[in-house]
Amino acid sequence: MASFRFLYRDAEGTIGPGLWARASAAPVAITLALTAVAWAVAPGPRDLKTQPFISASIVAVHAYLLFYGFALIVLAVAQYFVSAKRFNDLSMSPGWAGLAPFSILLAGAAAWYQPRSEGLMPAWAVWPFYVLAVATVVGNIAALGFMKSQRTPRR
Repeated sequence: MASFRFLYRDAEGTIGPGLWARASAAPVAITLALTAVAWAVAPGPRDLKTQPFISASIVAVHAYLLFYGFALIVLAVAQYFVSAKRFNDLSMSPGWAGLAPFSILLAGAAAWYQPRSEGLMPAWAVWPFYVLAVATVVGNIAALGFMKSQRTPRR
C-alpha cells in the first residue's frame, strides 16, 4: 500500500524509466478499457416518437458515462504523479507531467464538441488537437521512458 501511495498519490520523489513504464501501464490499461466500453455503449441519435424518453438502459448508459468521466480524471491525476516523479529524476519541473494528460483530455473535449457545435467547429479543426496530443504523448514516452537520470547520486 505504501508503494501505491508513493507512486500514484504523491508528486515527491524520483523513479527511473523502468518503474515509470511499469507504473504507467495500470492507469493507461484501465483508461483504454473504460474508453472501449464508453465507445461501445455511447448513445446515438434517438427518435423520441418511437423510443421512451427515459428507460433503464438510457439511465445505465449515462450513469456509466458519468463514472467514466470521473474515472478519467482520477486516472489522469495518477499518471501525473507517476510522471512528475520521473521528471524530478530528470531534473526537470514536475509541472511538465500535466501536459500529456491535459492534451489528451483537450483532444477528447474537441472530439466531443465538434459534432455538437452545429457547424461552428469544422471537422478538420479537431485534427490539430489530435496532433498536439500525439506529439505530447510521444515526447513524454521518449523523455520519461528512455532518458537517463540527471540526478547526481548522494554520497
